[in-house]
Amino acid sequence: MTVISVFVLYASISYGVLHRVNAEVPSPYMDEVFHIPQAQHYCRGQFGVWDPKLTTPPGLYLISMVPASVLSMLGPNPCSPEFLRTTNWALSLLLFWTIHGLVRQLRPSQSTMAAATTLSLSLLPVSFFLHHMYYTDTASLLFVLLSHSLSLGHRHLAAGIAGFVSLWLRQTNVIWIVFIGASAALREIQQRANIVRPTDSLLSSIGQLCKWAARMDRDVVRVAQLLSPYLLVAACFVAFVHVNKGIVLGDKSNHEPVLHIPQILYFCSYVVGVSAPTVLPLASPKWLVRQLTVPKLVFSLVLGMAMAICIQRYTIEHPFLLSDNRHYPFYIWKNIFRRHWAFRYAFIPLYIYAMAALNRSLCKDTTALWRLGLALCTAAVLVPSPLLEFRYFTVPYFFVRLHISSSRSTTRAVLLEALWFSAINAATIWVFINRPFAWESEPGQLQRFMW
Repeated sequence: MTVISVFVLYASISYGVLHRVNAEVPSPYMDEVFHIPQAQHYCRGQFGVWDPKLTTPPGLYLISMVPASVLSMLGPNPCSPEFLRTTNWALSLLLFWTIHGLVRQLRPSQSTMAAATTLSLSLLPVSFFLHHMYYTDTASLLFVLLSHSLSLGHRHLAAGIAGFVSLWLRQTNVIWIVFIGASAALREIQQRANIVRPTDSLLSSIGQLCKWAARMDRDVVRVAQLLSPYLLVAACFVAFVHVNKGIVLGDKSNHEPVLHIPQILYFCSYVVGVSAPTVLPLASPKWLVRQLTVPKLVFSLVLGMAMAICIQRYTIEHPFLLSDNRHYPFYIWKNIFRRHWAFRYAFIPLYIYAMAALNRSLCKDTTALWRLGLALCTAAVLVPSPLLEFRYFTVPYFFVRLHISSSRSTTRAVLLEALWFSAINAATIWVFINRPFAWESEPGQLQRFMW
C-alpha cells in the first residue's frame, strides 16, 4: 500500500462526497450562512463589511480570495457556495499530505504504517465531514499541524509563520503554537543535555530542567533563540486581545469564558471512543484491572471523588446545546446526561479508564513533562468553552493520536480504525443528505443532522 494510491482513493471518495453535498444542499447551511456571505463580501472587495455574529478572524475568507481572484477573470461570481466549499476541500487535500509528513517524521521507518495512519487520521469523522462544508476547521487544523511539522524539521521561523497564519483562523490556536514551541525547546534540551527522558518521572524531569536552566550557558541562550518565533506569535496574540478588548470577535455574549472542567472528561472519553481500535490493544480494561494495586485503587477513588465534585459544580448546559436539535451532541445530552441526574456520575469509571488508557498509550514515546504540557494546553482550550462541540476536540485529538506509541500499534489495528471512521462517515453523511426534516417555526426550509 503506497501513500499515492491511498491519496488517490481518499481524494476520489472525498470529491464524490463534496459533489453530492453541493448537489443536495446548494445553499449555505448552519454556520455557512455567516461564513459564505462574509467571504462573498471579501470577494467583492468590501473589506469594511463584517457580520457581528462571526467570532473568528477572516483568515479563511482571505485564503479563498486567492483562487477567486484568478477565476474572476474567467467568469462572474467565483465565490459561489459551491466554489467556496471546493476551496475548503482543496485545503483538506493539503491537510492529507501535512498529516503524512508528520507521521513520517514521527515514524520514519514504517512506510506502510504511515500510509495507513495518514488515511485513518484523514478520515476522522468530525473533521472529514467539515471538509465538505465552508467552515474554518479544516484550514485551522492544517496550519497548526503544518507548524508542528515544520517545528519537528527544525524550521522554526517557518513554523512561527504557519502558527501566525493559524491565528487568523481561530484565536485559541495560540495555545497550540506555544505548545509546539515548548515541545521544540524540550527536544533541543534533550539533545544537548540528555535529560528529561521518557523513562523519567514528572518530578525528576522538572528538577532536571530547573538545574539545566539555572546554568545560563550558551545552550540556554540557544534554546531561548529557538523559542523566539513562537513567542513573537504569542506577543501578536496578546496585542490583538488588548486592541480587541477580548479574545472573541463579534458576538461575545454567547462565548463568554467559563470554568467548564468536565470538558476534559468528555474529551478523554471521546479520544478513546473514536480511536478504540488503536487505543484498546495498548490499554485494555483488563490491563487496567491488573494494574490496580492498593495505592492505585486509593488514588482512583480520590480521583473519582474529585471528578464527581467537578461534575456537580462545573457542568454547564449552554443554551445552544439544548435548543438546536440538528447537532448530535443535543441527542447525547438529552437522551443520556439529562435522563437522570445519576447518569452524569455513572460515567466516572469510564473517565478514569480513559485517562489511564491515554497515558498508557502515550508514555512509551513521550516524556511525562510533554504529556503534562499537552494536558494543560488541552484544558486551556476546552475548559473556558461553555459549549460541548466535538469539533473543538479535533486539534488536541490530533496531538494525542499522532504521538500514540507506534511500536505497540499494528497496521491491522490502524486499518480497523480507518474502517471504523469510514462507517461513521458513511452513516452521518448519508443521514445529512437523505434525512432532512423541517421545523414548524420554519416551514418549507429543510434542516439536516450534522456534528
